[in-house]
Amino acid sequence: MSAIFIIFQVFLILFLVLTVLFLFLIAQKVRSNRFDRKKSEWKKYYLEHITLTIQGEKELRLPDNHPMMEAFEEVITRYYSLIKGRPSSVQMDELVEKTLHHHYKKRLQHHRWSIRMNTLHRIEKLRMVSLVEECVSLLDIKRTSELEVIQVLRILANLQDDRLYAILLIEEKEYPNFYYLDLFRRLDDAHLDHFIHSISDFPSWIQFALIEIMGELGEYKYLPTIESFVTSHDTEFRIRSLKALVKVGYMADVMQIKPSLHAESWQERMMAAKLLKPLRDHRFLEDLLRLLTDESWWVRTTAAESLLAQQNGRTLLEDVAATHIDPFARDTAKEWLVRGGTNRVYH
Repeated sequence: MSAIFIIFQVFLILFLVLTVLFLFLIAQKVRSNRFDRKKSEWKKYYLEHITLTIQGEKELRLPDNHPMMEAFEEVITRYYSLIKGRPSSVQMDELVEKTLHHHYKKRLQHHRWSIRMNTLHRIEKLRMVSLVEECVSLLDIKRTSELEVIQVLRILANLQDDRLYAILLIEEKEYPNFYYLDLFRRLDDAHLDHFIHSISDFPSWIQFALIEIMGELGEYKYLPTIESFVTSHDTEFRIRSLKALVKVGYMADVMQIKPSLHAESWQERMMAAKLLKPLRDHRFLEDLLRLLTDESWWVRTTAAESLLAQQNGRTLLEDVAATHIDPFARDTAKEWLVRGGTNRVYH
């Protein structure tokens, strides 16, 4: 009898717990639906009135509760997305600063990482100049994560803030290369030139990113800087500069790459051979022919591709394919002759 009573008590307790949990979930759902309904109403309001407010035709009711604030944020973020790449109006910027400054300032100090990170993304999108100081102050806090640091640097780059230069100049922590590329792509010509003119003052990993950016831009004014690294004592700098020059497709002093064609690093030999394709300089035909016997497949195939692009390259490759004593050189030459549209079959 006592066992049945105990089972009944356990069942009753479980029933009460599940009932309470069920009621709690219902209450949460009701609260969530009410919040979404209010937010939806305020989104409609802001969508209808923000443009009129910016034009000075109507006074906008500013957010004073959570649903209003979220609705305003979503509408204003959508507005900025639509005008991406174009300057926003002074009235719009003033409205954003007046409405969101204190709200975002408080959220930047929140203990939750996700809230701080989302706030930084919003500050970047809305270009909130008034909060730059608060963003930079996060760099001195130990709890600040790597992603937060990068996001702060993006904000500075977007706003062309000179503090980006000062911060990277003394930065001791190395971040992945694509982060730096993203930062430099956001800079205008004047600020990027400031970095490039003093490139040697930065840590090597930042110099690598600057060399790559110069290659992407392909502007003649950057050519002397890129070429200055071709003769560097550091192999990685030589490889990076050759890679940038491949993107540019031009070099003022071509003979500077001669040592790289005989370098110990196969990556350097490959990049030097690759650069000879757009340069089409007959003085390097013998070097390309020699590289067809290189121990690295990547170097051999790159040399064959570059050789095929030369004025009489096809004839030279045909001769290699038919008579060369090195089987790897013959195979590589045959492969690129076929790729180049040659129908002849070699045995």
